[in-house]
Amino acid sequence: MTAPVHRSTPLSGGTYNTVHLLAHTDGTETVLKTEPPAAQPRLSYEHRLLHTEARFYTLARPLPGALLPDPLRLESLPGEPERYRLLLTRLPGVPLEEVRAGLSPTGLAAVRRALGGAVAELHTLTGTGFGYPDRPALAATAWPDAFAAMVGALLADADRTGVALPWGPDRIRAAVDGHRGLLGAVATPVLVHFDLWDGNILVDGAPDAPALSGIIDAERAFFGDPAADLVSLALFGDIREDTAFLDGYREAGGTLEFTPDLLRRLALYRVYLHLIMYIEPATRGVPADRADRLRAFLRPLLDADLAALSRPLP
Repeated sequence: MTAPVHRSTPLSGGTYNTVHLLAHTDGTETVLKTEPPAAQPRLSYEHRLLHTEARFYTLARPLPGALLPDPLRLESLPGEPERYRLLLTRLPGVPLEEVRAGLSPTGLAAVRRALGGAVAELHTLTGTGFGYPDRPALAATAWPDAFAAMVGALLADADRTGVALPWGPDRIRAAVDGHRGLLGAVATPVLVHFDLWDGNILVDGAPDAPALSGIIDAERAFFGDPAADLVSLALFGDIREDTAFLDGYREAGGTLEFTPDLLRRLALYRVYLHLIMYIEPATRGVPADRADRLRAFLRPLLDADLAALSRPLP
């Protein structure tokens, strides 16, 4: 049981759930995440996301120490049985995104090395099937089938929400279908966070001696190829340049070899993530000018990966 709340403060940063920091009368703090109303438009995978997040923490929290929140309570809102809220313990620290520029090179390297070790531990967790655990239509017993369903749902979302895709859905489907054999090499469904950008990595301590203090916002998690996490870990960049992260990942037992096959799979996962970012403004109430700027930024990234995926396999 938690003590009564005496103050609730809205937190910024999220674009799907509403998030509040709750201060309790005993001096503790928790975080409350609340889903949008059931009638609000959403993407196909955005179904029971708080259930997914709570499951992720329940499965993974024992592994990387105290780096993940403890899900204290998941419940539906009174009078809204299809709308849920999740109460979590609050972790110390601030997002790496906010302090990265002020960290020393050695301090940042230490954080990234620790993050590599934590992600390698998370990647030891496996499931019984691939895809989104709370979305049966986006799950399958084989990774090529699950991933094709995930991408197909996004393409349907674009059509449903009126988002014009410059590449055409057939080209994107062909990119996925043409790599089914390569995707089929992923035989074990591994727990994937899929949103490990700097905004969801917490850092605590002085700028010259920072420490990794948390990994949050696991609502996009699914079971799939662990390599998919490398996309958000190097958002809009190349994970091969993050030597500190890679050192930490390998030291903790993670296996990574950037073969041509892996680089192709990374291109597929970038296409998937960038398509989410391209389409979701239509369901988030993003102003048109801001959505246009985001899509203009994403378009050449998608162009490059789709062009690479259209080339014959080596």
